[in-house]
Amino acid sequence: MLEVLGLRGAGNRAFRHTGTFDGAFLTVTYIVDIVEHESRLSRGLGAVTDEFLLAGLLSLPVQDMAAIDTRFSRALRSETASDMMTMMRDPDGGFWGCRRLGVPVEVVELETESAKWRSGRSVAHQWVGYGPRLVHLEEEIEPFELAEASHYGIGLVARDGVRILEPAPYCPHRLTTARWRLAELVYAQFREFDA
Repeated sequence: MLEVLGLRGAGNRAFRHTGTFDGAFLTVTYIVDIVEHESRLSRGLGAVTDEFLLAGLLSLPVQDMAAIDTRFSRALRSETASDMMTMMRDPDGGFWGCRRLGVPVEVVELETESAKWRSGRSVAHQWVGYGPRLVHLEEEIEPFELAEASHYGIGLVARDGVRILEPAPYCPHRLTTARWRLAELVYAQFREFDA
């Protein structure tokens, strides 16, 4: 079920839904970039989950042309990538490109439910580089668990639904291919609900 949370700046909409992402059952709160979404709809593009293709696209600038790294040449010269970038061939036989694909969603929070702190902490650790993490615990929260969650920046929600501890702010320094792929997986599920 898709829950609409309202609007947030420049027409971008916030949503929340539960799904399976790379084998983990999570509730993800995210903001859809409406400009990117509408651009993709107009070009007939959906989610791009090929991590190698995303790495190649991430190696390209957005507002200028740059030489395409030979590692990504085959993936970026494919028909699949043609609507995601602009490419030119130079007289020396090399290829230059400019990315026209942006990140479709911003992950605001990742939540998991767990009967035990140990398993909830394990899932939260898997998602440390992707956004603020929150664990809903079915068991009583012990002082050591609270201290450990605080140390790792994991938010805690008690079984009665009260947030005992807020997750640490998430301040990434750069976009990674893995984070972009998660955004694409979330976007794929958004598109299923939005259809």
